[in-house]
Amino acid sequence: MTDKKILCVVSARGGSSGVPRKNLKSLGGRPLVSYVIETAQKSKYIDRLICNTEDEEIAKVAHQYGAEIPFQRDPSNATSDIPLTASTKYAMEKMSELGFHADIVLQLAPTCPFIKAESIDIGIERLLETNCDSVASLKRIEHEHPYRALDIVDNDILVQFLKDIDVESFQQRQDLPTLYCTSGALYIRQRHVLENWSGRDFAFGKTARGLFLDDIQAVNIDRPIDFQFAEFLFQQLAQGKLSY
Repeated sequence: MTDKKILCVVSARGGSSGVPRKNLKSLGGRPLVSYVIETAQKSKYIDRLICNTEDEEIAKVAHQYGAEIPFQRDPSNATSDIPLTASTKYAMEKMSELGFHADIVLQLAPTCPFIKAESIDIGIERLLETNCDSVASLKRIEHEHPYRALDIVDNDILVQFLKDIDVESFQQRQDLPTLYCTSGALYIRQRHVLENWSGRDFAFGKTARGLFLDDIQAVNIDRPIDFQFAEFLFQQLAQGKLSY
């Protein structure tokens, strides 16, 4: 355990351009938002678990599955152009006004329903043990490797996007350097990182560490096809045909 106060924020707005009412859409017979809430409750370190939402129906469902709803998110902070980091900072500040001054803030995305409690705790432990500014979940970049990025110029002519790397020398996939991108599932930050956030980045601070997730935990639902894939995975897991 730790003497640091840890706040977990699950931000779930009512609107969604990719999948309408995504956070309430049924996955395996349950609302999508319910999965990360129930997973977060299994963490050894989280002191307060809240759902940050402007939507009354989402608030009701989130509370039903175990999240606190200590305040209603301002609708102006729940539009599509508001970064998730901004909504997490907003939630941290609202909780301070209500008397809970978090030292560490864990941001969980309801669109990543397969993340494990063990991964959450490993991420928190990494932050505590190293005293880094932040920890972010990562997934390995596979088929859409940046070395193979192309740009389209005049009359649909293809050109390499990266100009200072001899990308032609990496013909085989196994020759490509191993690179990662954030999965979006989890961000853990020291309070001061959010307090001093410029609004122009992902609020990593000066020292950030990564938490590698496997392919299933890294699933992030943004589009209808992502939801269909998540449904397939859920069925395979439920039938014991797949494990992770």
